[in-house]
Amino acid sequence: MDYGIYGILIGIIVIALGAMLGSMLVRRNFYQKIDDLDMRKQSVLSASVPAELQKFKQWPMEGETKEKFERWHQSWDELVSVHTGQIDEALYHAEEDLDKYRFLKVKSDLNATEQLIEELESMVHAMLDEMDEFNQHHSSLLDIVKKDEKELYQFRKTLVAQNSAFGPTYELVESEIAAAEAKRTEMITLKQEGQVSEAYIAGQVLSEKVAKIRELVGVIPQFVRTVQVDLKQQLNQLRSGHKEMQMDGYALEPLGLIEEIEQAEDRRAALMGRIELLDFDHFEMDMQQLSSDIDQLFEAFRTEVDARQYVKKEFASVKDRDRQTSEVMARLHQEMTRLVSNYEINARVGEEFEQLERERATLTANVLDIEQALVAQMIPFSMIKSKVQEAKRSLDQFSAMHERFIENTNSLRKEEIEVRNKLESWKKELSAHRRLLTKSAMPVVPTDLTNDMRQLQKGVQSLDEQFEKAPFNMTYIVGLSHDVEETMDNFRDRVKALLRQVTYAEQLLQYANRYRRRDNEVHIALTLAENKFLHGEYGTAVEIGERVLGRFDEGAAREIRQRVEKGLEQQELLRK
Repeated sequence: MDYGIYGILIGIIVIALGAMLGSMLVRRNFYQKIDDLDMRKQSVLSASVPAELQKFKQWPMEGETKEKFERWHQSWDELVSVHTGQIDEALYHAEEDLDKYRFLKVKSDLNATEQLIEELESMVHAMLDEMDEFNQHHSSLLDIVKKDEKELYQFRKTLVAQNSAFGPTYELVESEIAAAEAKRTEMITLKQEGQVSEAYIAGQVLSEKVAKIRELVGVIPQFVRTVQVDLKQQLNQLRSGHKEMQMDGYALEPLGLIEEIEQAEDRRAALMGRIELLDFDHFEMDMQQLSSDIDQLFEAFRTEVDARQYVKKEFASVKDRDRQTSEVMARLHQEMTRLVSNYEINARVGEEFEQLERERATLTANVLDIEQALVAQMIPFSMIKSKVQEAKRSLDQFSAMHERFIENTNSLRKEEIEVRNKLESWKKELSAHRRLLTKSAMPVVPTDLTNDMRQLQKGVQSLDEQFEKAPFNMTYIVGLSHDVEETMDNFRDRVKALLRQVTYAEQLLQYANRYRRRDNEVHIALTLAENKFLHGEYGTAVEIGERVLGRFDEGAAREIRQRVEKGLEQQELLRK
């Protein structure tokens, strides 16, 4: 029971101590806030408002300046004498209530005091900003007075000294300068009356007018000189040049140059009208475009002059080459007549000849058109130049086609000569082979070789008969010659191989006879080999002879073969 009472007492003591500690912390926070609010009040009182107000005393206390000064002075006095006292009193009462632990009332009073200080801070900041803006307006007015007065004087001086350079805009620019001077007088008057804001607005308008006049004075002389002098002079030169070139034989009407010159003059007059109205939106771009178009007109005239020189220089060469192509075509007609009588002309050669005739006809028509155009003097030289260039291209194309045609027709003659030469060679070679086989003392000529020689003779004869027919079908003749050539190559190789085999077999058997008496088997084998040789079975005779020699002299067959090969090669060289 005693322990329960002790526990209750301890709990009460802990609660009391906690309440005392919490109370101390709350009071400490409130005291800190009171100090902070007092510091903010001091910060408001230390603002530079009095120093700024002191600056205003150097200006004329009239109008807006006087009204603003009195309002700001009254607001500051009210802040120092009234609002500051209210803040001090509120903070004092808050400390008293805090000592009496009236925390809710203290909190309410401090919040109200903080709101009042915030309002005063905002008021002071707004007042300083307004003063700063007012000061800036004063400074700007001073700058405008100094700068614009000097510029306006210089503008008027330039206008008087260069009055001719401004042309019809002289009075307009002078009126702009007068309006700017009037606005400057208005600004100074307002400033002297203390109406700084209105004077500042007038100063901004003045600066805009001065900037506009500065631009006008900078560009008008250049625009007037370019439009009224340079471009006009160029257009007059174009008119004079157009007239002179027409008298000199140039056909310029189809080009419409005089109409473009008149349109350019209308555009130039329109630009001059815009200058008189001081309408300079996109003016420089429009002026440069007109200048560029005039340059193109000059270029058109230069193009005609260059074209005339080109035509005079090149057309003489074109006419001479055209005459030469006429002679070439006449020779080609004669040549084509001979070709048709000698050869069967294929479609490709015939088509090329027709293309030559068409190209020649086109070329003749172009040359005739150019001559008629030069006589009539109704077509510009630039167009005639194109016709001359087209004629030159046609001449070049005709020359290339002619070269191809000659090359193709020459190939017919070349093929004929080549086949004829081969034919004569094959005739001689066939006779030589026949004589060679006859002189070779070969017991029997193989039947298949005799048949090949007979077939080769028929091919040579058939090819020879083709040249007795006119016109020649060279495509068929060339194909037939390839067949004969292939047959001749095969026959030549077979004859050589047969002669080599027969000679080798004969010498092999002669050499092997020295071993005939060795035994009866060798005698029988050699007798069989000789019978085979006499009946044309040369390969079998070689096999038997090599087998016999292999028993008695292994290297003899190889030596005999080498001797035969060498002897045949020497005979071949002697025949050549």
